[in-house]
Amino acid sequence: MKTAVSTRAIKPGPGARCLYLGSREHKRVSCTAEALVVTNASAQTLRYPVARVARVVSSADVVDWSGPALALCMRAGIGITWLDSRGQAVGSIYPQTRSTASLATVLELWSEREDGPERYQNWLKRCRMDILVRWRESQLDSVSPQQWESTKREWVYNQTFAVHLPTTLRSLCLAYVASQLASYGLTPQLWGPRIENIDLDEDLCELLWAEMNLATGALADNAAGAATVTALFERWTARNASALTVHLACLHRTALKAMHQ
Repeated sequence: MKTAVSTRAIKPGPGARCLYLGSREHKRVSCTAEALVVTNASAQTLRYPVARVARVVSSADVVDWSGPALALCMRAGIGITWLDSRGQAVGSIYPQTRSTASLATVLELWSEREDGPERYQNWLKRCRMDILVRWRESQLDSVSPQQWESTKREWVYNQTFAVHLPTTLRSLCLAYVASQLASYGLTPQLWGPRIENIDLDEDLCELLWAEMNLATGALADNAAGAATVTALFERWTARNASALTVHLACLHRTALKAMHQ
C-alpha cells in the first residue's frame, strides 16, 4: 500500500526532540502525512508527529527506512544521522534549506550592473567556444588543425559561420527559444544600466542555429519544403533537447557568481 504524503511544509515545533532509533531489534520506518510510523519486529507501531521531532539518530544496521518517510523528513526540515554497531556515524542527510534566486531574478539584477553587458558578452563567447569543442569532438576524424583554427577565428571571435540550412529553419529555432524562455519566466530582452538592450532570445537562437549548421554540414544544402524543414528541426531538437538548457544553466551560474564578486 502506498502512503500519500502531503507536500505542505511541516516544521518541527517548540519542544521538538531528537528521535533515537537504535537497539538490536529490527525496525521499519514508514509514515503518514504528518508522522513517522515505526514498526518493530513484533508488528507493534509507534507514531512520531514530525512537529515533535527535531532530528533523528538511526541505526544503520537494523532500521529500514521507506522512501516516503525520508522525503517527509526532508520536507519537515529534519536531518537524519545513521550510526553503525560501534556507534560511529556512517552518514547523514539534511534538507535543502537554502533557496536559490530564479534565473529571471538573477539576470535582471545582473544586467543592471555596470559590468553586466560586458560579462554577458564574455558568456556568449564561452558558449560559442563550447559549441565548437563539441563540434570538433563529433567530427574528430575529419577536422584538420587548419580547419579548426579557421572555424574558431570565424565563429568564436567574429560570430560568423557557414549556413547550410534553409533560413526558414531559423524562424522555427527562434520560436522554440521564445517558448523555452517563457517557461523560465524570462523576457526576450534584458536592459543594461545605460538603457542598452540585450536580445537574449536572438543570442540564444544564434547559438542553437550555429550548432545546427555546424553539426549538419553540407548534407542539408538540398533540404527544401516546409514539411522537410520542420521534420529536420524536430529531429534535431529531439536529439539535442538539452542544448538550450545547458546554455541557460551556464548563464545562471555565471550570473550568480558575478553577483557575489
